Amino acid sequence: MKYAIIVFGQYRSFSHNLETNLKEIKNSLLDGNDIDVYIVSDKCGNYSQKNTDKICNTFKKYNCNVKFIKLWENLNKYHEHEKDNKVSYDKNCKHRGGKHHFTSNLWYRRYVTNKIVNEYISENDLKYDLHMFIRLFDITIRKNVSDIDIKNRIKNCIENNKLLMSIDTIFIGSKNIINKVFSFGKEFNLYHDDIWNNKDFCNYFQSIDYGLYRPRRNKRKPTYCSEVQIFSHIFYNIDLYENIRYDFNNPNNINNKLTLFHVKLCRHRKKKEYKSRYYNINK
Repeated sequence: MKYAIIVFGQYRSFSHNLETNLKEIKNSLLDGNDIDVYIVSDKCGNYSQKNTDKICNTFKKYNCNVKFIKLWENLNKYHEHEKDNKVSYDKNCKHRGGKHHFTSNLWYRRYVTNKIVNEYISENDLKYDLHMFIRLFDITIRKNVSDIDIKNRIKNCIENNKLLMSIDTIFIGSKNIINKVFSFGKEFNLYHDDIWNNKDFCNYFQSIDYGLYRPRRNKRKPTYCSEVQIFSHIFYNIDLYENIRYDFNNPNNINNKLTLFHVKLCRHRKKKEYKSRYYNINK
Protein backbone atom coordinates (compact mmCIF):
# COMPACT_ATOMS: atom_id res chain seq x y z
CA MET A 1 0.00 0.00 0.00
CA LYS A 2 1.02 3.61 -0.54
CA TYR A 3 0.07 6.03 2.26
CA ALA A 4 0.30 9.80 2.66
CA ILE A 5 0.88 11.01 6.22
CA ILE A 6 -0.07 14.68 6.59
CA VAL A 7 1.16 16.52 9.67
CA PHE A 8 -0.04 20.00 10.60
CA GLY A 9 1.05 21.92 13.68
CA GLN A 10 3.91 23.41 15.61
CA TYR A 11 6.94 21.28 16.49
CA ARG A 12 6.43 21.90 20.22
CA SER A 13 7.18 18.66 22.10
CA PHE A 14 8.09 16.56 19.04
CA SER A 15 11.25 15.31 20.78
CA HIS A 16 9.04 13.57 23.36
CA ASN A 17 6.50 12.18 20.90
CA LEU A 18 7.47 11.78 17.26
CA GLU A 19 9.69 8.72 17.49
CA THR A 20 7.60 6.97 20.16
CA ASN A 21 4.46 7.54 18.07
CA LEU A 22 6.11 6.20 14.91
CA LYS A 23 7.37 3.21 16.86
CA GLU A 24 3.83 2.58 18.13
CA ILE A 25 2.30 2.51 14.62
CA LYS A 26 5.32 0.90 12.92
CA ASN A 27 4.04 -2.68 12.72
CA SER A 28 0.45 -1.85 11.89
CA LEU A 29 0.74 1.14 9.53
CA LEU A 30 4.33 1.72 8.41
CA ASP A 31 6.06 -1.61 7.80
CA GLY A 32 5.63 -3.04 4.31
CA ASN A 33 4.02 0.14 3.00
CA ASP A 34 5.34 3.06 0.95
CA ILE A 35 4.98 6.16 3.17
CA ASP A 36 5.26 9.80 2.06
CA VAL A 37 5.08 12.61 4.62
CA TYR A 38 3.86 16.17 4.17
CA ILE A 39 4.30 18.75 6.94
CA VAL A 40 2.94 22.27 7.40
CA SER A 41 4.12 24.14 10.50
CA ASP A 42 5.19 27.67 11.42
CA LYS A 43 8.16 29.48 12.92
CA CYS A 44 6.72 29.46 16.43
CA GLY A 45 6.52 26.67 18.99
CA ASN A 46 10.06 25.20 18.99
CA TYR A 47 10.82 25.72 15.30
CA SER A 48 14.45 25.72 14.16
CA GLN A 49 16.40 24.30 11.25
CA LYS A 50 18.12 21.96 13.69
CA ASN A 51 14.77 20.59 14.85
CA THR A 52 13.58 20.35 11.24
CA ASP A 53 16.60 18.17 10.47
CA LYS A 54 15.86 16.00 13.52
CA ILE A 55 12.28 15.52 12.37
CA CYS A 56 13.33 14.54 8.84
CA ASN A 57 15.92 12.09 10.19
CA THR A 58 13.38 10.51 12.53
CA PHE A 59 10.93 9.90 9.69
CA LYS A 60 13.77 8.53 7.56
CA LYS A 61 14.67 6.10 10.34
CA TYR A 62 11.17 4.60 9.96
CA ASN A 63 11.41 4.50 6.15
CA CYS A 64 9.11 7.47 5.68
CA ASN A 65 9.93 9.89 2.86
CA VAL A 66 9.38 13.57 3.76
CA LYS A 67 8.13 15.21 0.56
CA PHE A 68 7.99 18.74 1.92
CA ILE A 69 7.94 20.91 5.03
CA LYS A 70 6.21 24.24 4.47
CA LEU A 71 5.85 27.17 6.86
CA TRP A 72 2.65 29.16 7.24
CA GLU A 73 4.58 32.43 7.19
CA ASN A 74 5.56 31.69 3.57
CA LEU A 75 2.04 30.86 2.39
CA ASN A 76 1.17 34.53 1.97
CA LYS A 77 -1.67 34.19 -0.52
CA TYR A 78 -3.82 32.47 2.13
CA HIS A 79 -3.39 35.01 4.92
CA GLU A 80 -6.15 37.42 3.89
CA HIS A 81 -8.80 34.71 3.73
CA GLU A 82 -7.69 33.47 7.15
CA LYS A 83 -8.37 36.92 8.57
CA ASP A 84 -11.81 36.98 6.92
CA ASN A 85 -12.68 33.60 8.43
CA LYS A 86 -11.61 34.84 11.87
CA VAL A 87 -13.88 37.88 11.59
CA SER A 88 -16.77 35.66 10.48
CA TYR A 89 -16.22 33.19 13.34
CA ASP A 90 -16.16 35.94 15.96
CA LYS A 91 -19.27 37.53 14.49
CA ASN A 92 -21.34 34.37 14.09
CA CYS A 93 -20.70 32.62 17.42
CA LYS A 94 -23.98 33.13 19.30
CA HIS A 95 -22.39 32.61 22.72
CA ARG A 96 -19.00 31.82 24.22
CA GLY A 97 -19.54 28.10 24.84
CA GLY A 98 -16.43 26.40 23.44
CA LYS A 99 -15.27 29.54 21.63
CA HIS A 100 -11.50 29.90 21.18
CA HIS A 101 -9.60 32.67 19.43
CA PHE A 102 -7.68 30.27 17.19
CA THR A 103 -10.38 27.77 16.14
CA SER A 104 -11.15 29.31 12.75
CA ASN A 105 -7.44 29.78 12.03
CA LEU A 106 -6.77 26.16 12.94
CA TRP A 107 -9.32 24.75 10.52
CA TYR A 108 -8.48 27.13 7.70
CA ARG A 109 -4.81 26.20 7.97
CA ARG A 110 -5.75 22.53 7.95
CA TYR A 111 -7.83 23.13 4.82
CA VAL A 112 -4.86 24.88 3.18
CA THR A 113 -2.53 22.07 4.26
CA ASN A 114 -4.75 19.51 2.56
CA LYS A 115 -5.08 21.75 -0.51
CA ILE A 116 -1.35 22.15 -1.08
CA VAL A 117 -0.78 18.45 -0.50
CA ASN A 118 -3.35 17.71 -3.21
CA GLU A 119 -1.65 20.18 -5.54
CA TYR A 120 1.72 18.48 -5.00
CA ILE A 121 0.16 15.05 -5.57
CA SER A 122 -1.43 16.22 -8.83
CA GLU A 123 1.71 17.96 -10.09
CA ASN A 124 3.83 14.87 -9.42
CA ASP A 125 1.27 12.30 -10.63
CA LEU A 126 1.09 10.52 -7.26
CA LYS A 127 -1.69 8.33 -5.90
CA TYR A 128 -2.24 6.98 -2.39
CA ASP A 129 -4.44 4.22 -1.01
CA LEU A 130 -4.94 6.24 2.19
CA HIS A 131 -4.43 9.78 3.41
CA MET A 132 -3.66 9.94 7.13
CA PHE A 133 -3.85 13.30 8.90
CA ILE A 134 -2.09 12.82 12.25
CA ARG A 135 -0.86 15.20 14.96
CA LEU A 136 2.40 13.38 15.55
CA PHE A 137 4.31 16.18 17.27
CA ASP A 138 2.26 16.97 20.38
CA ILE A 139 0.11 13.93 21.11
CA THR A 140 0.86 10.48 22.51
CA ILE A 141 -0.44 7.44 20.67
CA ARG A 142 -0.66 4.02 22.30
CA LYS A 143 -2.26 0.92 20.83
CA ASN A 144 -5.48 -0.34 22.40
CA VAL A 145 -5.74 -3.47 20.23
CA SER A 146 -3.32 -5.77 18.39
CA ASP A 147 -1.45 -4.84 15.22
CA ILE A 148 -3.53 -7.40 13.32
CA ASP A 149 -6.76 -5.76 14.50
CA ILE A 150 -5.48 -2.35 13.38
CA LYS A 151 -4.48 -3.70 9.96
CA ASN A 152 -7.91 -5.30 9.53
CA ARG A 153 -9.70 -2.07 10.40
CA ILE A 154 -7.50 -0.16 7.96
CA LYS A 155 -8.33 -2.72 5.27
CA ASN A 156 -12.03 -2.31 6.06
CA CYS A 157 -11.62 1.46 5.87
CA ILE A 158 -10.20 1.19 2.35
CA GLU A 159 -12.72 -1.37 1.11
CA ASN A 160 -15.76 0.54 2.43
CA ASN A 161 -14.54 4.11 1.86
CA LYS A 162 -14.91 4.85 5.57
CA LEU A 163 -13.43 7.64 7.70
CA LEU A 164 -11.50 6.57 10.80
CA MET A 165 -11.21 9.41 13.29
CA SER A 166 -9.87 10.49 16.62
CA ILE A 167 -11.61 13.83 16.88
CA ASP A 168 -9.21 16.72 16.25
CA THR A 169 -6.06 14.55 16.23
CA ILE A 170 -6.29 11.73 13.65
CA PHE A 171 -8.28 11.40 10.40
CA ILE A 172 -7.72 8.42 8.08
CA GLY A 173 -9.48 7.81 4.78
CA SER A 174 -9.39 8.02 1.02
CA LYS A 175 -8.38 11.26 -0.68
CA ASN A 176 -12.04 12.08 -1.36
CA ILE A 177 -13.06 11.45 2.25
CA ILE A 178 -10.24 13.59 3.64
CA ASN A 179 -11.12 16.34 1.14
CA LYS A 180 -14.69 16.32 2.46
CA VAL A 181 -13.52 16.55 6.06
CA PHE A 182 -11.10 19.41 5.50
CA SER A 183 -13.37 21.37 3.16
CA PHE A 184 -14.95 22.51 6.43
CA GLY A 185 -12.07 24.90 7.03
CA LYS A 186 -12.41 26.79 3.75
CA GLU A 187 -15.32 29.02 4.72
CA PHE A 188 -15.80 27.68 8.26
CA ASN A 189 -19.59 27.83 8.23
CA LEU A 190 -20.58 27.30 11.85
CA TYR A 191 -22.94 24.81 13.41
CA HIS A 192 -25.07 26.15 16.27
CA ASP A 193 -26.94 24.87 19.33
CA ASP A 194 -29.64 23.11 17.30
CA ILE A 195 -27.17 20.23 16.81
CA TRP A 196 -27.91 19.20 20.40
CA ASN A 197 -31.56 18.60 19.45
CA ASN A 198 -30.54 15.70 17.22
CA LYS A 199 -30.61 12.52 19.32
CA ASP A 200 -28.42 10.53 16.94
CA PHE A 201 -25.81 13.28 17.01
CA CYS A 202 -25.87 13.45 20.81
CA ASN A 203 -25.71 9.70 21.29
CA TYR A 204 -22.69 9.33 19.03
CA PHE A 205 -20.84 12.36 20.35
CA GLN A 206 -21.44 11.25 23.94
CA SER A 207 -19.98 7.84 23.07
CA ILE A 208 -16.71 9.32 21.74
CA ASP A 209 -16.08 12.35 23.99
CA TYR A 210 -18.03 12.33 27.22
CA GLY A 211 -15.76 15.01 28.65
CA LEU A 212 -17.11 17.56 26.20
CA TYR A 213 -20.66 16.20 26.14
CA ARG A 214 -21.38 15.87 29.86
CA PRO A 215 -23.80 18.39 31.39
CA ARG A 216 -22.23 21.47 32.96
CA ARG A 217 -24.06 23.26 35.73
CA ASN A 218 -24.93 26.81 34.67
CA LYS A 219 -22.71 26.48 31.61
CA ARG A 220 -23.52 26.30 27.92
CA LYS A 221 -22.60 23.34 25.75
CA PRO A 222 -19.18 23.84 24.08
CA THR A 223 -20.84 24.24 20.69
CA TYR A 224 -18.12 26.38 19.13
CA CYS A 225 -15.07 24.34 20.10
CA SER A 226 -13.03 22.65 17.40
CA GLU A 227 -14.07 19.11 18.33
CA VAL A 228 -17.82 19.80 18.25
CA GLN A 229 -17.63 21.82 15.05
CA ILE A 230 -15.68 19.23 13.06
CA PHE A 231 -17.78 16.33 14.31
CA SER A 232 -20.92 18.24 13.30
CA HIS A 233 -19.47 18.61 9.81
CA ILE A 234 -18.60 14.90 9.69
CA PHE A 235 -22.00 13.85 11.06
CA TYR A 236 -23.90 15.75 8.37
CA ASN A 237 -21.54 15.22 5.41
CA ILE A 238 -19.71 11.87 5.70
CA ASP A 239 -21.65 8.64 5.10
CA LEU A 240 -19.43 6.17 6.97
CA TYR A 241 -17.21 7.07 9.92
CA GLU A 242 -15.83 5.32 12.96
CA ASN A 243 -14.23 6.55 16.17
CA ILE A 244 -10.83 4.98 16.87
CA ARG A 245 -9.92 6.81 20.12
CA TYR A 246 -10.36 5.40 23.62
CA ASP A 247 -12.47 7.83 25.67
CA PHE A 248 -10.38 8.23 28.82
CA ASN A 249 -13.05 10.57 30.27
CA ASN A 250 -15.42 7.61 30.39
CA PRO A 251 -13.43 4.40 31.01
CA ASN A 252 -16.66 2.43 31.50
CA ASN A 253 -17.76 3.19 27.94
CA ILE A 254 -18.54 -0.19 26.35
CA ASN A 255 -17.27 1.12 23.00
CA ASN A 256 -13.75 1.64 24.34
CA LYS A 257 -12.75 -1.98 23.82
CA LEU A 258 -13.28 -1.56 20.07
CA THR A 259 -11.12 1.56 19.69
CA LEU A 260 -7.68 1.32 18.10
CA PHE A 261 -5.67 3.83 20.10
CA HIS A 262 -5.26 5.74 23.32
CA VAL A 263 -4.67 9.32 22.15
CA LYS A 264 -3.81 12.13 24.53
CA LEU A 265 -2.31 15.58 24.28
CA CYS A 266 1.30 15.47 25.43
CA ARG A 267 1.80 16.85 28.94
CA HIS A 268 5.01 18.55 27.76
CA ARG A 269 3.39 20.49 24.91
CA LYS A 270 2.77 23.61 27.00
CA LYS A 271 6.18 23.84 28.59
CA LYS A 272 7.51 27.38 28.70
CA GLU A 273 10.21 26.71 26.12
CA TYR A 274 7.60 25.41 23.63
CA LYS A 275 5.08 28.15 24.21
CA SER A 276 4.70 30.93 21.73
CA ARG A 277 2.14 33.34 20.50
CA TYR A 278 0.40 32.08 17.39
CA TYR A 279 1.75 33.72 14.28
CA ASN A 280 -0.04 37.02 13.80
CA ILE A 281 -0.41 37.87 10.13
CA ASN A 282 -1.27 41.45 11.04
CA LYS A 283 2.29 42.04 12.27
